[in-house]
Amino acid sequence: MDLREAGRILDISECDNINEIKRKYRRLMGRFHPDALGSESPEHIRRAQEINEAYRILKKSRGNSIASGKTRQNAEWMSEKNEKAFCPRNIYLYYSMETEAGKLYYKTARGKYMWDPDEEEFHLFIASLSHAAKELLEQVEEKASFETQKHPLFEKTEKFKLQAKLVHCLIWQYTNPVKILRKIAEPEECDNQGRPIYHFPTFLEPENNFARGTPETAVKAGGVLYPKGFRKNRIMVSDRTGRTSGYLSFADDCLYLCVIPLLKSRAAQVKMSLRSEDSKERPSRGGNKMKVDFYFRLEKNAEEHRNPDQNLRIAGILREYESKINGRRTSKV
Repeated sequence: MDLREAGRILDISECDNINEIKRKYRRLMGRFHPDALGSESPEHIRRAQEINEAYRILKKSRGNSIASGKTRQNAEWMSEKNEKAFCPRNIYLYYSMETEAGKLYYKTARGKYMWDPDEEEFHLFIASLSHAAKELLEQVEEKASFETQKHPLFEKTEKFKLQAKLVHCLIWQYTNPVKILRKIAEPEECDNQGRPIYHFPTFLEPENNFARGTPETAVKAGGVLYPKGFRKNRIMVSDRTGRTSGYLSFADDCLYLCVIPLLKSRAAQVKMSLRSEDSKERPSRGGNKMKVDFYFRLEKNAEEHRNPDQNLRIAGILREYESKINGRRTSKV
């Protein structure tokens, strides 16, 4: 496959940049990946491989030009801002599209910028929030004149847990679920009221108690699943009797930032069922994981969705850390 053929497959023009190439690649894979289609026929596998190969050729071509050019370090980032966010964060970019798996990235801007999946890699966005959370905790340490390096056990356990809580809070301050969803996926169809319906590759992961489900507890292939609640940012599901079947996992981690907050605010509805046995699929990855047909419909009030303000919770976490530090210092005197 040459560069021209790759551009045809992904429908790329000469003026499209790397972010546009990635956006078109992501959308095509969302439509043609065997997991999304519920089929592992040779034709569907060939189509997915063709899209992957085209993306590899294009990102190598455009990535080399980026690597040899000037970076945008400290440039004004063009994303929307959330001025009410608790703190600013760094924006990171990879030096080259060929180094995504490594750590070769640089800070290009800093501010209270919302996450834009077309401009900022998901993993770099999470790294940005992790660093912002660490900065907040270090500010508390500096204020308390506490040398955490003298207490490695404290550093590795309690501080890490608080940092994870802060990252979770910051995620909701820097994401707009509806805007993200519309950038990373395309609806499969619309219902008679014009509400978009999405279909995502999803898996059911049984809890430990249901890992070896019996005919009385396990959901059979083709069976309908029902949302039961949320646990640790996961969607728990049940069978028609209300018996817990396990929790859902998505093939694309970005979807957690869209699906869960919209469901919690009742700005979306779902329809789920286990893939039917007659699809002749091979056993799914992950051992007990079972493929799920997950349909996600945006309600008309979805545009009104706003993530809850996290500033009070963030301030509370920092006070908790300061209290732990002061308690540790007192116990050492």
